[in-house]
Amino acid sequence: MHSGVSIFRLVRAISALVLTTFTLTSAAQTQADAYCDMPAGQTVVPGGARQWTARKAARWYAEQPFLAGCNYIPRNAVNQLEMWQEETFSPDLIDQELGWAEELGFNCLRVFLQSTVWKTDPEGFLRRVDRFLEIADRHGMKTMLVLFAGSGGVNNSGPQPEPVPGCHNRYFCGSPDLRPDGTEDTDAYPQVERFVKQVVGTFRCDDRVLAWDLWNEPGWKNHRGVTAYGLLAKVVGWTRDARPRQPLTIGIWNTDLNVLNEFIFSVSDIVSFHSYSDHFKVLSELDERYKPLGRPILCTEYLARNFGSRFDNVLTLFKAERVGALCWGLVDGKTCTKWPWSWDGGAREPDPWFHDVLHPDGSPYDVREAEFVRRLLRDK
Repeated sequence: MHSGVSIFRLVRAISALVLTTFTLTSAAQTQADAYCDMPAGQTVVPGGARQWTARKAARWYAEQPFLAGCNYIPRNAVNQLEMWQEETFSPDLIDQELGWAEELGFNCLRVFLQSTVWKTDPEGFLRRVDRFLEIADRHGMKTMLVLFAGSGGVNNSGPQPEPVPGCHNRYFCGSPDLRPDGTEDTDAYPQVERFVKQVVGTFRCDDRVLAWDLWNEPGWKNHRGVTAYGLLAKVVGWTRDARPRQPLTIGIWNTDLNVLNEFIFSVSDIVSFHSYSDHFKVLSELDERYKPLGRPILCTEYLARNFGSRFDNVLTLFKAERVGALCWGLVDGKTCTKWPWSWDGGAREPDPWFHDVLHPDGSPYDVREAEFVRRLLRDK
């Protein structure tokens, strides 16, 4: 492990000699509806609060330990609806699983909220979020809350479908809701605004909240067009209006979306990105794209063993570079994410697992892997 870290540091030093300057334009601050259908380069953010300075972001990050954790959903939930609805919210099971995460050395989580559940039961939804934060805090973990996600189909509350073994995260539910025909529901924007301001306003000074991830992978699959820029800009402005004490971020997930990514960089207090590549590609991304921004960096999605994204190489790199790291998945469950994105093997056990770390009984998928994680995160 120590020789690997030394190699990473050597490569990092060499790479630093060839860094180029990365220039961004700041998003202008204007009033609400001026940008609804503008091209991305003209998109502006309403409200008075602005992006944190790089110095303020650095001060915040200096107060954090090395951040290591996972994207979390309990094993009995097929999607975010099942996680957060009153009938299926499972605090005892969550407490058990976060105890296992604590044993691995994890100290943070990334968790998707669900505006559909909030619409049905706003106060109950907020109570359940508070209960979740209390459980996570008891296990020494702060939580990054994700407000929206642009993937998945039209949401339907109530009982959820049973999982299909071998089908990766089939019933993931994006939000905000689409119309029944799958198009953008622009008439629902006032309700989306209320959701943002109530949720962020409720937890704006809560030390149990690590950061706000405003939109998971904007522009992907559904929620294209207006969402990618117009509604996303609105969400940034509404969140700023709530005056959260925690930093805001939106994760870079497709490096070819240059204009969208420029906008994301211009409004994020801390840099976050998704990468399922091996450590060589990740190091290149860090040096060429993210470090020049001069802000704290978190990788909020990684771990795809089939692609060479593993704990022994990628998490080691992240610790050496002090880049926060949240893998995808903790316990094998109803989301079926131990199977790859494209899988034609039916219910046959995948080898290796794609995501996830633990079996449903808490035992590790790979004993040596779990022990490696514990040692790496225990060593200061």
